[in-house]
Amino acid sequence: MSYTLYGFAMSSCTQRIRSILNYKKLPYTQVSVNFLKKEQLSEEYKKIHPRQIIPALITPEGQALIESLAIAEYLEEVHPEKPILPKDKIQRTQVRAIAEYINSSIQPFQHLGIQQYINSHTEKKLEWKDQWTHWNMLGISNLEKSISRTRGRFSVGDQLTLADIMIYCQIDSAQTRFGLDFGQYHNIMNIYFNVNNIKEIEQSRGIYQKDFPK
Repeated sequence: MSYTLYGFAMSSCTQRIRSILNYKKLPYTQVSVNFLKKEQLSEEYKKIHPRQIIPALITPEGQALIESLAIAEYLEEVHPEKPILPKDKIQRTQVRAIAEYINSSIQPFQHLGIQQYINSHTEKKLEWKDQWTHWNMLGISNLEKSISRTRGRFSVGDQLTLADIMIYCQIDSAQTRFGLDFGQYHNIMNIYFNVNNIKEIEQSRGIYQKDFPK
């Protein structure tokens, strides 16, 4: 039983799923969909993901799953071993709230598709960079405050959850691709370093993938 993950090394959304697959020790193969070369716009990939974004996950039964949070929930339901959602209902809701905040309010500003559009309009590049930096830092600042009420070793208690994987991938991408410094956010960075100590997730970073741009 093996999965097929369609994605790209520079995609934090792909990194989320790669991290979960590695953490749960699930067998899978990767197929690169290079956004920089606009490979997501191919007719072949359109058959897998009609909206032509990444990631997409093909199940062992041949079903195509899309949207990283939906895929994460699926993997947790089908493979509950090494859980990434707490048993406690309140904590589970807190984890989902953090994941949704990152997914809807922070990550979209660094979406590769948006960047490609901006880069095609030279006069908007500098303005967009300032806007992206502002909203990313504001989002992380808000997240820093909210997790101060729930964190232990990780963002919600002392066990790794989906929220921590989301935080890790977001910070890793922002630092690698944009050189942002989050050192002032001690809660966030403590969680980042705790997650980084988990070998399966650390090795899921984009910079270690074969299709990461040289």
